[in-house]
Amino acid sequence: MPYEIFSRKVRRTGTPSVTFTKMARLQLNKAATVKLEKEAVENVLLLWDPDLNKIALRSISKKDPRAYKVKYGVKGNGAGFSAKTFFDYIGLDTSETKSLPLDPGEGDILFEAQIPEEYFAKGRQRHLVLEGVKKGKTA
Repeated sequence: MPYEIFSRKVRRTGTPSVTFTKMARLQLNKAATVKLEKEAVENVLLLWDPDLNKIALRSISKKDPRAYKVKYGVKGNGAGFSAKTFFDYIGLDTSETKSLPLDPGEGDILFEAQIPEEYFAKGRQRHLVLEGVKKGKTA
């Protein structure tokens, strides 16, 4: 019987990246986690720019009910938190796990990333346009 080549399902990268999991978690890879550990980040605010489809993570040291508690992997190979309500809010499709590279942020922003349109659930665009009309915005 001939051998078959195994195709890796997960790619390991040396650059910071974020993964949106099917379990509605926001996971950061080892490269991103190194920065969080270096800055002793325990909680983050998850920021959203709906005009650009961009997310950002901002470290926060004081108590804030909007903050997410960062959970670090026991082996130090990643960090993350549950983000189901956020994913639902922005209309992210969680039927498949998806990853994106992270850009370094400026000022108090740790990381930021632009989410491609194909990462969102079908019908999301229509929903946002209708929501804008209700608020008096034009598309």
